[in-house]
Amino acid sequence: MAQISDTQLSRQPVRRWPVAATLALLCGSVLTGLLFTGVSRLEQDRLVLAFSQRAHVREFALKEGINNAIDGLRAVNQLFVSQPDVSRDEFRRFTQPLLDRYPYVLGYSFMRFIRADERAAMEASLARQALGARVTEFRDGEVVPAGDRPRYRVIEYIEPYRGNEPALGLDSLYSSADEVARQRAYDTGLATASPLVTLAQARSSIGMLISMPVYRFDVALPDVEARRAALVGETAVTLLPAEMVSKILMASGLHQVHQQAQRIQGVGLHVYAGPERSSQTLVYYAPPPEGGRAALAPPLSWLYQRPPAPLDVPLEVAGRTWHVVASMSDDILVADHLASLSTLVLGILTTLLGTAYVHTLATRHRAIAQRVEERTTQLAEANRNLLLRERAIESSRNAILIVAAQDDYPIVYVNPAFERSTGFTAAEVMGRNPRLLYRDDVDQPGAETIRTALREQRDGNATLRYYRKDGTLFWSETYVSPVRDEHGTVTHFVAIQHDITAMKAYETELHHQATHDALTGLPNRVLLHDRLQQNIAQAAARGHCLWVVSIDLDRFKFTNSRVGHKAGDRLLQHVAERLQAAVRPIDTLARLGGDEFALMLLPEEGASKPSVEQLQRVLASLNGPLVLDEKQTFIACSAGVAIYPEHGGDPTMLLERADIAMFRAKELGGDNYKFYTHAMREQLGERVQMESALRQALERREFVLYYQPQVDIGSGRIVGMEALIRWQHPEMGMVAPGRFIPVAEETGMILQMGAWVLRSACQQLRTWQCEGRRNLRVAVNVSARQMAERDFVGSVADVLTEAGLDPDCLELELTESLVMNDVEHAIAVMHQLKKLGVKLAIDDFGTGYSSLAHLKRFTVDVLKIDQAFVRDLTVDPDDAAIVTTIIALAANLNLQVISEGVETLDQLSFLREHGCYQMQGYYFSRPVPATAFGAVLDENEARLAAGERVPLGVALHR
Repeated sequence: MAQISDTQLSRQPVRRWPVAATLALLCGSVLTGLLFTGVSRLEQDRLVLAFSQRAHVREFALKEGINNAIDGLRAVNQLFVSQPDVSRDEFRRFTQPLLDRYPYVLGYSFMRFIRADERAAMEASLARQALGARVTEFRDGEVVPAGDRPRYRVIEYIEPYRGNEPALGLDSLYSSADEVARQRAYDTGLATASPLVTLAQARSSIGMLISMPVYRFDVALPDVEARRAALVGETAVTLLPAEMVSKILMASGLHQVHQQAQRIQGVGLHVYAGPERSSQTLVYYAPPPEGGRAALAPPLSWLYQRPPAPLDVPLEVAGRTWHVVASMSDDILVADHLASLSTLVLGILTTLLGTAYVHTLATRHRAIAQRVEERTTQLAEANRNLLLRERAIESSRNAILIVAAQDDYPIVYVNPAFERSTGFTAAEVMGRNPRLLYRDDVDQPGAETIRTALREQRDGNATLRYYRKDGTLFWSETYVSPVRDEHGTVTHFVAIQHDITAMKAYETELHHQATHDALTGLPNRVLLHDRLQQNIAQAAARGHCLWVVSIDLDRFKFTNSRVGHKAGDRLLQHVAERLQAAVRPIDTLARLGGDEFALMLLPEEGASKPSVEQLQRVLASLNGPLVLDEKQTFIACSAGVAIYPEHGGDPTMLLERADIAMFRAKELGGDNYKFYTHAMREQLGERVQMESALRQALERREFVLYYQPQVDIGSGRIVGMEALIRWQHPEMGMVAPGRFIPVAEETGMILQMGAWVLRSACQQLRTWQCEGRRNLRVAVNVSARQMAERDFVGSVADVLTEAGLDPDCLELELTESLVMNDVEHAIAVMHQLKKLGVKLAIDDFGTGYSSLAHLKRFTVDVLKIDQAFVRDLTVDPDDAAIVTTIIALAANLNLQVISEGVETLDQLSFLREHGCYQMQGYYFSRPVPATAFGAVLDENEARLAAGERVPLGVALHR
């Protein structure tokens, strides 16, 4: 019996060990299989997601690039929509920036529909562009003269011309394969893309056109019939799809694939320019990267799914469907499945080790059970105390987490407040390092402070940027404290996070308000001063220059008073947007207050100082009209430039001297810029002195009127005179109008001066009429500020009534730039003045920026040719052409024309020969006071009575 008992005792561990080991082995194998399956599925999902993202990135880049080309086409089309006639030079200048911006565009063109009887005129126009150019057609791969047809669609303009010479004059109606689609575009006004065609200018390549219809200018298009009737041609952009796709991908950084990222960037690409995927429509192919990486062989490769199938992404191009097909290599790469392979190997090793470890645990089970029983009572008491502390932590509104004092500081506990503030559940963060809240923002100073406290095992606190599970940012004041055991060893760290996001947002908003202008969003004086200080230090270290530019809007005060403060604020916002769009990101545009802006210009790359072209580009951004409350408004500005280090070494001095230069630019008439000189400081003092004296000039009756005769060229008779103000100062003498008129405009004193000139001139003319000179009229200049006054028309009527003067004897001269400053307001005032019977003249015609579309709406009687064109008309063909054009224009519009500044007999003869019938200038007489003008009238009458032709004889009162 004893022998049997010993045998049973010896076999007892043998029976129990295989059962435990088998269970451990089975559990480990199942767990390893599950982990391997889960990780491999995650790897496959990551590959599919990465592949899909890469494919859509390429499709988006292509779509963005093609849309940019179409947007350029729409801009070119708008050029023809915005005006009745577009010259070849305007077309070239308009398209040049688009060609520079989109290098993959082969060319922009304008095609005009012509009839057979218009062909000769078209070929003559083409020949002026290129010698021998004619209307052609693309037949059998060759450009040949076009056959006789009743209708043509001829490429009249094309830019750039170099490289596109064969396309000039080409009839695109001949052998066109897409007329149905184009007809739909004509009926809708939308852009349409052609199928792939062989281009006349690039016969070795396949290209395509995207075109938009052009309708007659200023014609209503309510329906399809109206569009068909108004159709005059097309604007088109020509593309080489293969080259375009390559350049777009290269510009987007997608043409080359980084070697280290081939694992997720190895994407092949097919681009089909048509609805069918065939070799005829394939315009671009880039295979996936090859070689250099190990692939899994059977049987391991059978454990994994195959790479994702090719992804076909349709792409809409101006009404035509393209296909972007992305594909991956068929190899299953080791690098793509390292995690699952590692999981498999690690699981097998862990299972074997765990099986061995189970046997060891079994032998210790009895001893541990006894000790557990002893500790149960102690743990029960400790658990009650722990529950109290845990409840306190879970009830806290601050996020609390506990990490183990190990190498990677894994999280072992988080309270509910942590889950609410971060969006992570406790299960998602257990065992992970708290840096998961940093994401990629690990270099912030506060993070290093916390890491140092953990390494030194001490208390620490810092303000940190954290990111929630959904990626949103929040700020936290974080406190870290170590937890020590009974031996003083740090086992854990407790971190408390206090959310201060709202406080940070408030601080950021306060800082933005303190450094930016509330109306325009531009930097204010504080931020400009700070950036100037930093860039001056950098410029000093590099030996470079920088410019400080003071910009002030011309005549903004009266514009603001006329349109109202709210509209004035919107005008300032439009101005700020235009200026901001014209500067580079490294430059700084600031609003200092009112209509005053400042600009810091830095040198372009490779230069040591800024260039004038940079400044001109910024100022030119204000040249076009601004639409304010559906009305066009023109605005100009004056600018002054101070240079570091030439004009000063600190921001305050540079800004002050830039202001001085800006005031000098305003004194010279505005709409220009000046660089600071030391003489300007003295001139500024003179200007202040002049402004003070000008305020007393009216009271002291220091202003006098001079009159310059306006003479009929044919008869030599004086038919009128222009009233010109002069300032007879007791100390400065006779002050030229060019010195004090700009000051009066800026200060608003021009209103009193203008009213005095109008009243005095009308009274003087009435005096001469009472003396028997009844066939005279007087011309009085009107300033922009006078036109902006609401009671201006009423004041003119009062002056006429007071003087007893017929309205048709008064001619008001409006400068071209004045009426174009606010076209709608000017037209309204003109109509009211015409109701009074007053004559209206456009002074300095040709120097502004009016158009025929506006001129035909102006109810004017007279065009005055500016003396800048008359001065050199006998030696400068351009000036002569401008003068003759203005005379012809006035004749066609049934307007009188007067030439200013006539000083020589040659000028007079030229004007008379070309149909100008009235003149004024030094050739006949200088401006003279009223007393002397009576003598001029008497002498003129005497000469006419004697039969002399005064303008062609001896000049008077030179």
